[in-house]
Amino acid sequence: MTPGRVSKHVARRPLEVTVTTVGAYVSAMRALVPALALALPLLQAPSAQAAPSQNWYQYHGDGLHAGYSPSTPRPTAPKAVWKARLDGVVQASPLVIGSTVIAATESNTIYGLSRHSGQLLWKRHLGAPVPQSSLPCGNITPNVGITGTPVYDKEHNRVFAVTTTRVAGRVRHTLVGVSAATGALQVSSAIDPAGQDTSVQNQRGALNLTHGRVLITYGGHSGDCGSYHGYLVSVLTNGTDARYYRTGTQGEAGMWQASGPAVDARGFAYVVTGNGRATSGAWDGGNSVQVVNAFTAKLHDYFAESSWAQGNADDTDLGSSGALVFGGGTRIWIQGKTNVGYVLDAAHLGGIGHPLQTVTDACARQFGGPASLGSFLVLPCTDGLRLLRVQPDNSVALSWKAPSSITGSPVIGGGVVWSLDPGAGTLHGLDLSSGASRYAIAVGATVRFATPALSGTMAYVPTTSGITAVGGV
Repeated sequence: MTPGRVSKHVARRPLEVTVTTVGAYVSAMRALVPALALALPLLQAPSAQAAPSQNWYQYHGDGLHAGYSPSTPRPTAPKAVWKARLDGVVQASPLVIGSTVIAATESNTIYGLSRHSGQLLWKRHLGAPVPQSSLPCGNITPNVGITGTPVYDKEHNRVFAVTTTRVAGRVRHTLVGVSAATGALQVSSAIDPAGQDTSVQNQRGALNLTHGRVLITYGGHSGDCGSYHGYLVSVLTNGTDARYYRTGTQGEAGMWQASGPAVDARGFAYVVTGNGRATSGAWDGGNSVQVVNAFTAKLHDYFAESSWAQGNADDTDLGSSGALVFGGGTRIWIQGKTNVGYVLDAAHLGGIGHPLQTVTDACARQFGGPASLGSFLVLPCTDGLRLLRVQPDNSVALSWKAPSSITGSPVIGGGVVWSLDPGAGTLHGLDLSSGASRYAIAVGATVRFATPALSGTMAYVPTTSGITAVGGV
């Protein structure tokens, strides 16, 4: 790197704030929570005077992955309006950039489709994927190509994704950047951590982008085979200066959740780790929420369950879901593979076993990416979607529970929660206030972690054969 480039990015590092400033900000935000609850009906649809963006630049729409679309009005007879058959399974959430829907497949192809008709605008194939049968374990079938949701770089009008290919007999993960206008390949950079067995490292998490750096997470494959580690990789948007943060002092502790890292405006990334290998002794980095400086790739803060060692032993870890940052960036919700969830103070996560609140039985287990609107949290529970409200004192009230088959990672728009029943291939629109299913639209078979993208009156759903667009949402 040139000295000029270093100084440019140092200037963009997260701001340092005092304890007093953070405390005052937290107090102010908590005082606003009751008012926000009263204003909920106003938030359910955009103002007639406002012109909210219809873009959906990354997983769940924004850097915090909140999953709320202010551009979506109240539904009017939603129905499937087009289906685009692509060359492989779509695990990743679609993106919406102006009049273009971006979709990425497990065949390592990125597509640009017309948002209105599904017509092919362009496509870019980026190499042969890796057959699942050639890997030591895993559950992404039949091929592993692009799994993690891409992210859009507005500054360069570029879409970033990570491909999985085999080069000279070795699995390789490559950060690619293609033009959002034409699909032309503009960036291609190998990003695998040195010294790792790449056949047991998997890139499932959604990408994120902050202050000129693309953020990528690694975990292992289903089955926890081999000697893998959790990594957060931070790379400049030109594909250079890769920096690595590794979790897990004894191996594993992967960052495997589909929602990937949430990133705040300061450039701090909130990642969640799965089970590590240690079952006694010092904490090994597993079963935790960790805050990492995206510029330096250094640990800033963390929370780990007091039962982290038992979670490692039983594979009942936090890593099945992402960290949901809510309340104006002041608090975090996290729950994984048990019925225990936590409310955390975003300014001070508390280390081992010190949450603001421990919540039991809000949810059986949580898999996927949750969503939020103010102090209302929508959780992808394995026994049916839940709406929780977090009170100013950090206590939690259950508002409603959806039928047990509706388990997909939710998004919110127009006073409706949109979530998939993956088994039935159905997109449900649930009333935000009551949880009642108002709409059920057949979209086709989907994977477990599929989540829609919202844009104006449209929802775009990833399926095992392509993209289904639902109009009138």
